[in-house]
Amino acid sequence: MKKIICCFILLLSSLIIPSPFYAQQSGQKVSVRLDARFDGEVTDKESGFVGRYLKMIVNGEINEKFSYSFRHRLYVDHENPRSFFNATDWANVTYKANDWFSVTAGKQMICIGTIEYDYAPIDVYFASDFWNHVSPFQVGVNAGFKSGANSQFYVQVTNSPFSTEEMQNLYAYNLIWYGRPAGWYSTIWSANMIEYEEGHFINYLALGNKFNFGKTSVDLDYMNRYAGKGTAFFEDFSLHGKIHYNVSECVSIFAKGGYDVNNSQEAQAQFVYDRYVLPGVELGFYGAGVEYFPIKGDRQTLRLHAFWCSNTSNPVPQTFNIGLRWQMALLNR
Repeated sequence: MKKIICCFILLLSSLIIPSPFYAQQSGQKVSVRLDARFDGEVTDKESGFVGRYLKMIVNGEINEKFSYSFRHRLYVDHENPRSFFNATDWANVTYKANDWFSVTAGKQMICIGTIEYDYAPIDVYFASDFWNHVSPFQVGVNAGFKSGANSQFYVQVTNSPFSTEEMQNLYAYNLIWYGRPAGWYSTIWSANMIEYEEGHFINYLALGNKFNFGKTSVDLDYMNRYAGKGTAFFEDFSLHGKIHYNVSECVSIFAKGGYDVNNSQEAQAQFVYDRYVLPGVELGFYGAGVEYFPIKGDRQTLRLHAFWCSNTSNPVPQTFNIGLRWQMALLNR
């Protein structure tokens, strides 16, 4: 761990201290920042303060054609090179051929629809059962196609998130659409084929919808999961929504709820198709909260939050949480 910290300091120093080589690359741009969140939480059984997230994010442009992106979780204990790479959410390079076509290769987020899935984890206070269990980052390649000013499609192939070891011949095939059919309505829709065993897939249809009306925004998500057995729709699915209202420039309130169910197999099934919402699960969740941004006109650098949430499990849990999130800009040039 000490070696990794030393390497990180040396890397950061090399970015901050100009070099003759960098001076020759005058077209390059780079930004480096840390993003952190700390919470104080009280549940029915325990309470305390916890460091929830600490991440380093690096974005840069090599030239007008090539760019790169990197996000790494610094709070993970890195015992070996493989675990170190597992703590890297993404590390990839993008080639922009022109205004309508690009290719990205490297570790990246699997292209699955819904608004909830698209949020950065640091901005999610409580979530669906699917979100709580999904493994969203894998190595792969995607091609992006821009079909208009407000419509972008990505075709992606990655390792399957169900892989238990490297080079296992399991893949995920994904098609996603980021659209804005109207100024007040945007979409994140996807169709996914994810291999859980060689030649056998579970299929997702994930429909994320966001509605904006002045100070109010509404997220409405539906995800259907089907492995070729039983009824195609409404046996294994998630439905959730969120309403967010900006009370003022510095204060927002929100409420969120959802429902996850998997009746596609018996709860005691020996071989499970859906590894994220397990057979027999039928769980609702709900909660509400408030966000305060103490720096007027800046909702990125510093945020305070408080929320309460619960769900329909037995016994019914109660969670109260207050916390702080801040971003530290280390380099921007």
